Amino acid sequence: MSFLLEAGERPGSGLERTIREQIKKLKAECGGAPETPAVFAHKARVRTKKIRAALRLARPLMPGKAYRADNRWWRDAARSLSGLRDAGARLEALEALRPFLTRKVGEAGVLRLSERFERQRQTVDAAKAIDAFQALMAEGHSAPKIASGKRHDAVAALEETYRAARRAMKVALEERDPETLHEWRKQTKYHALQARLMRSMFPELLPRVGAVRDLSDKLGEVQDIEIVLAGIKGWRTGPKGLADALKQRRDMLVAEAESEGLVLFSEKPKAWAKALASPPASLAEESGSEAEPTFPGLLEESPEQAPALDRIAAEADVQA
Repeated sequence: MSFLLEAGERPGSGLERTIREQIKKLKAECGGAPETPAVFAHKARVRTKKIRAALRLARPLMPGKAYRADNRWWRDAARSLSGLRDAGARLEALEALRPFLTRKVGEAGVLRLSERFERQRQTVDAAKAIDAFQALMAEGHSAPKIASGKRHDAVAALEETYRAARRAMKVALEERDPETLHEWRKQTKYHALQARLMRSMFPELLPRVGAVRDLSDKLGEVQDIEIVLAGIKGWRTGPKGLADALKQRRDMLVAEAESEGLVLFSEKPKAWAKALASPPASLAEESGSEAEPTFPGLLEESPEQAPALDRIAAEADVQA
């Protein structure tokens, strides 16, 4: 099955099934890891992100100790591939930025950059990283036991991830440094995966799935630039103007992400979750009342919402 809870599934049952399926797929992909280590590292980290996104949704339905242990295990498993992933990520980031960089430093400059990153990649012991990850997977770590739960449990978990992404945005737009921008991207990615996973159970999330994914991708482009900037640090003979061009592109992307983020996370977490928790129109019709469809976080901007950043900054740390 795809990364999706069915509309009729209990939250806990669906999440347990989803985690079990992702683990099965990850184990199957381990077989081809030695042949294409960089590709496998990327796929494996995506799988672990999906597993951790589902775990976060399951948090209200699990004993605290069990949740923390599972979340820590999958976090550490992903980190075991970070060296291999980072080395390959520089080349991937360079490829994504190639059209932009070619205009700025020319094809010869991009070629020199590619050769530099390839040399850096070859210093990483791919076999050792793959062996360590496969050894972890051989331990037979299985999907946790999750209580079946109800709709309101899923709403509570979605609210918490929305709050985390909103708070990370507030900090990132204040600090605008690589660490906080990366954290914003990470929390937005979790929120995007959860919206995708729960879109059948909460049809109100459907219009949000693509918008939050696009924001995550844009922040991913920002991270690509930071990866390239880190790779050229101290390179005195590098193409002239390269760092300045990358920083200019990064600042433009951050400005675009800010505009999108302030709309997507304009509502307070509790208000957003309350709209999400409203019964579907079909249930309202059965009870004899009318219900307008709601689309949390995709409301039209109003004069009351401006300036959005100031309002969000003032209330981000307040538990409404």
